[in-house]
Amino acid sequence: MCSVSWCLDTSGYQLFFNRDEQKTREPALVPQSFFQQQTHVLMPIDPVGNGSWISLNEHGVSLCLLNNYQGQKPEGPLISRGQLLKSLSSESSIANVEAQFSQLALDRFAPFILLAFERSNNQVRAFEWDGKHANVGYVTSPQFSSAVTLEKASAYRQSTYDKAPIKNTDAYLAFHSNHHPEQPHLSVCMHREDADTVSFTRIHVSGDRMEMSYVPGSPCTHLSPATLAALTYVLPKTFSLVHEY
Repeated sequence: MCSVSWCLDTSGYQLFFNRDEQKTREPALVPQSFFQQQTHVLMPIDPVGNGSWISLNEHGVSLCLLNNYQGQKPEGPLISRGQLLKSLSSESSIANVEAQFSQLALDRFAPFILLAFERSNNQVRAFEWDGKHANVGYVTSPQFSSAVTLEKASAYRQSTYDKAPIKNTDAYLAFHSNHHPEQPHLSVCMHREDADTVSFTRIHVSGDRMEMSYVPGSPCTHLSPATLAALTYVLPKTFSLVHEY
């Protein structure tokens, strides 16, 4: 249950991500720094699986993970999909992510769609596992996942995206805060009795600047340009935090 959108230009990209989760799930930890394979990586942490759904590394490569609820879950014990993203988060290029993906024992994971971004690429690579088959291709903004009424939710969210004059960061923030007037479970900022949009993440890679903004809580009540600026973590070659917790 997530919504992701993005914009690409010659200097880099911006990635915008709403994470939707069950209300009973333990809250995620704010972005943490890791040093993996001699690479600095920044990502929020899901304490349930000790992995993540979104990452940025010092090479300007970002990954984000959508659960593929319409796939078929393999039998037997499974590894958290968040651990899969974490294991690939230090790769220096989309080509390297693809090479590692081809070596994975995918039947150890529930179905997913992994999106990969890099500074010098004007296309977004999608690595999809439906529980039986793997597929690698390209996708366009936006993309959605949902365990409930995916077709209706995707149609509403896509129509909202298509109708909006999304030309700058503020417009993307408005899109990710959007509500259906009568059916909040279809909204980009989703609300159901059992689940909500629990956080918003923006990744901005432009030239040598690489940063992740992470705003916990529903975007409709917590997201604004001010909170986005206040909760930004910068990832240069030498790692530093704008804010520490």
